[in-house]
Amino acid sequence: MPFFGMFGYGGPYACMHLGRRTLVSSKTKQSKKVFTLQLNREALIDNCSILGKKWKADGGMRDPLEKEIKLSPHGSFTKVEIFESECKIPEIYQLQCRLKDIYFPYIQCDEISKTGRTERPVEFQVNGEDLAELTGGEVATTNLNFKGREFWFQIRFVHSEMKKGSLTSQEANARLKFAYFPIVRETESIYKESIDIILESLGKEGYKASESFETFSRLSVRRLGRLLPEVPWASIPFMEKGDRATTLQKCCRRVICFVDLDAGFSPTPSKTDLASQNPFSLALKNFGSKSKEKDNDVNIALHRKGEALVFGQVERDYQNWITEMHKTYDEEDASGEDDAIIILDSLDNKALCISPDCKAVRVHNAMKRKGMSWKRGQKIRILKGACGGVHKNDVYATIDYFLIEGFDDEAGSDARIICRQINYSEDEGCMLSITNGVSRLEIRSSSSFPISIIDSGKCLLLDAIEWNRKIEKQREKNPSRIDLLDEEDCRALNINGESSVGDSVRAGEIPPQQIVAVVRPASFESSKVSKKLDQKHIVKMDRNMLMEVEFQDTNTNSRDKNTKLLYSHHCSPTSCRGFHGLYIFPLESKLPNMFNKAGIYNFCFSIGNSITTNKKVVVEPSSKVGSWKLASNIESTRQYNVQVGSSLPPCSIACFDEYENQIAFTSVPTLEVELKASPGFQIKIDMIEANLVDHGLLKVENMLVETDKLDNIRPDYEATLEICSKDEPFSISVACKVNPGPLKHVVEMCPEALENLLPGSTVQNYILEVFDGYNNHVAEDTNVLICIEGYCMKDSMGFNRKVNSCGCVDLSGILQVTASYGKSISLSVMSGIDEIFKKESLIERRELRLLTKLPDCCAAASSLTNLIFEVTDSDGAMDTSIHHDEKSGCFHTMSIESDSSSVESAIRYAFVHGSCKVPTLSLPESEGLFSFRVFHSRFPELHLTLKIQLTPAQIFERDEIGCSTPYSRMSLTPQSKMASTTNSPVAPTEQTPCSQLRVLAIRASSSALSSQNGLMDMAQFTESLKEKLIKYSEDRVEVDERLKCLEAEQNQAKEELSTLQASLEPLGATFPECLSTKESMMKQIEEKHHDTAALVFCCLYRKAPPPQSLFLSKKGVFSLVALLGSVASTSLSRVLSEYLGEDMMLALVCKSAKIGPNNAEYLRLQSNHRFHVLCLDAIRPWKDGLLENDPQKKLAMDDPKLPDGDPIPGFKGYAVNMIDLATEELTIQTYSGYGLRETLFYNLFGNLQVYETQKQVEAALPHINGGGAVSLDGFIAKENGFLYSGCSKPEIHFPVTVKEDEEEKLRKLESARDKVRMAAKKIEEAKCSLRKLEKKMKKTNEKYHNATNSLELVQSLSLD
Repeated sequence: MPFFGMFGYGGPYACMHLGRRTLVSSKTKQSKKVFTLQLNREALIDNCSILGKKWKADGGMRDPLEKEIKLSPHGSFTKVEIFESECKIPEIYQLQCRLKDIYFPYIQCDEISKTGRTERPVEFQVNGEDLAELTGGEVATTNLNFKGREFWFQIRFVHSEMKKGSLTSQEANARLKFAYFPIVRETESIYKESIDIILESLGKEGYKASESFETFSRLSVRRLGRLLPEVPWASIPFMEKGDRATTLQKCCRRVICFVDLDAGFSPTPSKTDLASQNPFSLALKNFGSKSKEKDNDVNIALHRKGEALVFGQVERDYQNWITEMHKTYDEEDASGEDDAIIILDSLDNKALCISPDCKAVRVHNAMKRKGMSWKRGQKIRILKGACGGVHKNDVYATIDYFLIEGFDDEAGSDARIICRQINYSEDEGCMLSITNGVSRLEIRSSSSFPISIIDSGKCLLLDAIEWNRKIEKQREKNPSRIDLLDEEDCRALNINGESSVGDSVRAGEIPPQQIVAVVRPASFESSKVSKKLDQKHIVKMDRNMLMEVEFQDTNTNSRDKNTKLLYSHHCSPTSCRGFHGLYIFPLESKLPNMFNKAGIYNFCFSIGNSITTNKKVVVEPSSKVGSWKLASNIESTRQYNVQVGSSLPPCSIACFDEYENQIAFTSVPTLEVELKASPGFQIKIDMIEANLVDHGLLKVENMLVETDKLDNIRPDYEATLEICSKDEPFSISVACKVNPGPLKHVVEMCPEALENLLPGSTVQNYILEVFDGYNNHVAEDTNVLICIEGYCMKDSMGFNRKVNSCGCVDLSGILQVTASYGKSISLSVMSGIDEIFKKESLIERRELRLLTKLPDCCAAASSLTNLIFEVTDSDGAMDTSIHHDEKSGCFHTMSIESDSSSVESAIRYAFVHGSCKVPTLSLPESEGLFSFRVFHSRFPELHLTLKIQLTPAQIFERDEIGCSTPYSRMSLTPQSKMASTTNSPVAPTEQTPCSQLRVLAIRASSSALSSQNGLMDMAQFTESLKEKLIKYSEDRVEVDERLKCLEAEQNQAKEELSTLQASLEPLGATFPECLSTKESMMKQIEEKHHDTAALVFCCLYRKAPPPQSLFLSKKGVFSLVALLGSVASTSLSRVLSEYLGEDMMLALVCKSAKIGPNNAEYLRLQSNHRFHVLCLDAIRPWKDGLLENDPQKKLAMDDPKLPDGDPIPGFKGYAVNMIDLATEELTIQTYSGYGLRETLFYNLFGNLQVYETQKQVEAALPHINGGGAVSLDGFIAKENGFLYSGCSKPEIHFPVTVKEDEEEKLRKLESARDKVRMAAKKIEEAKCSLRKLEKKMKKTNEKYHNATNSLELVQSLSLD
């Protein structure tokens, strides 16, 4: 039996609403009878009134009809028949549609089908019509209009609470499915929202749809498949995304959410809405609201297809889905009728009211909307309430531009109309500008409205008559200009104090206490109005007025002619004595001394940019003189710098009044000019010229400074120049610095210090005082060039000496004598090219004498013994200072040389306190005159040539051993090769060496020797070999230890070298081996380029008297190419040196062709190799000029350009201009006056260009017209077309330019390199010694084993 009314009164209520009587027939599958229930409105009403809460209705039971059995083959059905219907026929159709909407999932459903076909869970008929075949209804219409895929997820709600001490929980589930309803094109120029199309379709079906796109409910809720039509929510917070007026927000309004709930949600009794206070209903209503979700104690979990989801990710996916739908299906195409101008940069998104994420807009002058053309410049009227910002009144405006967001290929772009309201001028409106191809849009005072004001019909075009009428009406009321009230009007207002200002005043006058300003309407005309103080002529405004006082200095000497803002004040309108709109500005209390400065004061009053007025006041200077000052601020702040003997710079003096305003001199005053400093220094300058010049200035010039008292203000030489008036108490003071003049003469403080000098001695107490032409010591740190012959400088400062704080050049302990005995030496001081001082001296003379008398003749092959020599001074006394002492570094030895092989020239004989003894001197074996030369090893000029006649040698008998009588021999110490004697006979002996008679000096064996003696000799020989092996082993250990020490020394030197290289970065970061100085490069040439002209030059350079470069250049020889100039980095040094090649780098540079390779004076060391000589006078020079004011005198060469005029990327410069020349190298000139850069280096490099990388050179080659190019990474492209790539490290390269603070580091670097090379050399020598020692050990070891075996054999034979 079926259950009727088990869900309340909903069914009866609905039936009674449709008709007065209802018959419900129902049959279940198990029942064979049909049960009926009759509902009658009157009976139900009567029963309810009588019985109260209980309802009673008639019912019955019957057999099923044949038609019913046929229509329900499954055996069950429910049929509701409504009689006496109160609905008309159209309303029946609407009822059918409404029922289909409510029970749509039961009537037709696509979700439960696995085949993709639509399922019909329940067959629902109304008046015999199957609702599944009905095309109307909100749900069906909605389903036909959404596009694209759906976005969905499920939510599980869990609510827990404590009831009667136990925790209970309830659960509910919901599925949210979102569908997108895009905007579509209805006609060619009309676009419509899909939701509006749905509403129009429902209206045609008879629905009274009062909703619009803006108010349409975007939420459809079903519980257990049944629609809850009275759920009042328009949407849920989760659906609202994006900021106001953004594309995302607009697209969110095109989404409808279909919510399916399970039984966990509670409905209202009528089952048309959700229970409002149910926690699940509240959680669903607030879903997506971060603020309200915290107030609910319901836990929410998101999932889809069994997988848990994170809210943040779901939110991002939802936004991405909306963006995808918008780009794919929205057909809105906002476009203009003209070509668009794209604005990409400097968009003020907020002012333009466009999306914050919008990066570009299209600007149009015309747009077609709703079949009409709207153009820039049209006058429009926007009706009240058309959009936000138009609430109180209609807006009258002029169209400026139309904006469309995004690019042409972006669908769904928003459009806006930019308008300038009627109260703004054209200059204040939106401005579109294009500068250098870049478009900019400034909205200024214009307003931005949505294009929907046109679509909604709330934007109307105005004709010219109506617009002009509105303009005129507006203009008459608008404020027109600002007036300043005069003194009479201010008195009428009872405003205290002076309230007006004149056109011209004198400096020092007090400004007015107040200034009163008013705003006049456009209808005000001052010439026609007799009474200006009338309220109808004063506009009452709410806006503030700004008063700005600008000052312009009228001093003609002032370089700054721009006006300066002196005072600014905002004033709000006030009232006085019934007058409103008065602006009262205080002045005297704010700026009491305003008019002290002479000039033009401009009072500017303004309200905004359109209402302004100006008042100009001219302040004249006072006639009372107040002071003198320097006319220029630069002159007053700088320090005059003058050299004694020259004139001070001209000085311009200005006269000022008591308020510091400049006034003109009327006549030339009588002046006194003095230089003053510390007490005792006061110089009166008599030679001056004073004249009046333009603008009334006094110019004082030609002030000659001559004094010999500058030492009183040494070392800063600071003084004060005072220019005073003799008749008036006015003067000026100027800080100045009076420097000594150039070097003119020199005075020795201790002349005897250069007397009685000896070779190798150091000059003590020798000081030079240097003076200028006025007998003042020259300034400290002045460079003084010292030229010396026969001396050397012991320190590293060289020949350019610095003057000390006392005005002297102290050479004490620095000058060392290098010339030999009896030689002339000199010291001179240069001033430019002039020699201003020279001191010549003569080194003490010494003479070598033989004390031992030589015999007249000697036998050949004999020896001279005990030859004694001594060194005497000019008085003939022995010089005991000639004493050999290696420890103290005093090397005094004597050598003997002769053509005979019997004299060993390598032997050195030591001097002992002036005397030297030769124990034995072997004579040649052949008779005749024998000559030999005896000389001091260090000072060859101390020499003596001796001759002796040799007679034929006598033959002596041999002794029994086979040797002549033994004679004394000299032995040499292995270290110093100094001779030592073993006997001391004086007379020569006639002896014949064994070798002369070809007799070996060995002891002959005799048969008298016993075998025992032979055995003993063999044992001793074996023992000696063993001792040698032991000694060799000890020597090997010693060599190994020395080798380890040398390797450690080498590693330490390498670390020091690496540290120094790092300290000189970035100079040597790329190629540290190219980081060298001129001195180290000369050393390398001397070591590796033997028998070459370059070596010859280096030898000449070192032997030339200092300064060598000056000495050689006077002879016409300058240097080698590698030693002229330097470069900025090692990479540039490497590539330029490789470009020239080693032969050209070692080429000799001369002034003219007269200096050549055959010059005997400079190239007397002959070379077997051909070499290059570059003669500057024979080179065609660069003649297109030099760069102005360039200290390096670089060539004026134009940088290369691309065809469009842009510079070539990577270009560093021309090689000829990247050579740095020293000061002395810049002075080298040909006879025609051309320098090294114009001749030598331009000849070597020409137009060679330097780039950073190889790629940049390759890219630049098509644009290089001759000259070639190189890159710092080693690529070379020569003019002949040859290309060279790769990396090489030339041995001969240009030195690197270093700063003064880096010179010492570079010297240390060279020293460290020498240490590394020396350590490597010593290591190689030690290894060589080790190999020799090992070879000796091997040989001795073999002898030892053979001797041992022989000894054992002899012992065994002796035993036998």
